[in-house]
Amino acid sequence: MGGKSVEDCVIEVNNLADKAGLSREICAYQYRKYRWISTALSLSILLFSASIAFLSIVDPDILVSLSLPFHDHQDTRNVIAFLGFLIFVISFSDKILNLTAAMNKNEQGMKVFTDFIRDCHTFRDVGSKDCDETSAGLKLESIKEQYSYLNQVMSSNMLFSKTFLKVKKSYKMKTRVSKMLDEEPNISINKYYRMRIWEWLF
Repeated sequence: MGGKSVEDCVIEVNNLADKAGLSREICAYQYRKYRWISTALSLSILLFSASIAFLSIVDPDILVSLSLPFHDHQDTRNVIAFLGFLIFVISFSDKILNLTAAMNKNEQGMKVFTDFIRDCHTFRDVGSKDCDETSAGLKLESIKEQYSYLNQVMSSNMLFSKTFLKVKKSYKMKTRVSKMLDEEPNISINKYYRMRIWEWLF
């Protein structure tokens, strides 16, 4: 194992856990994005469906009183047909864009990276105390292989450079706040928010 000490192995495992934390943050960002799009599309379907129901039963005189650009029967039928077409398109957009599959994949990615980070922390806090250099090196290699596999599975999570930097900055801030809470559990929440504003501005 290249003569690495247990301490060296722990350092490398901590680095892998940190990288996995960033990957988990990316999965969380992607999950929120796809969930927002999916929710917006679902609400659009509900809105258009309600509009079709309203236009189907409303009295034309009411449409005139509402100053809508359409009020005769032909215009109303055209609008209903158009809204129905939009509902049809939106209903198939999930399959076209694979929104549900992408959302579920990122949600699963959050879980597997969380489990991986937990394993790393277990080794750091417990396992490393009871092993020699050889067993620590073997555990390190096992964790490296696991991390490599997870990266291959989630390799499709590509972000624009600006978005990636934003997510990375957010993750670093959370990591820093977590360390602050470990060192000072009673830290003022105002200090946290000041730090958050500073990070986002600079």
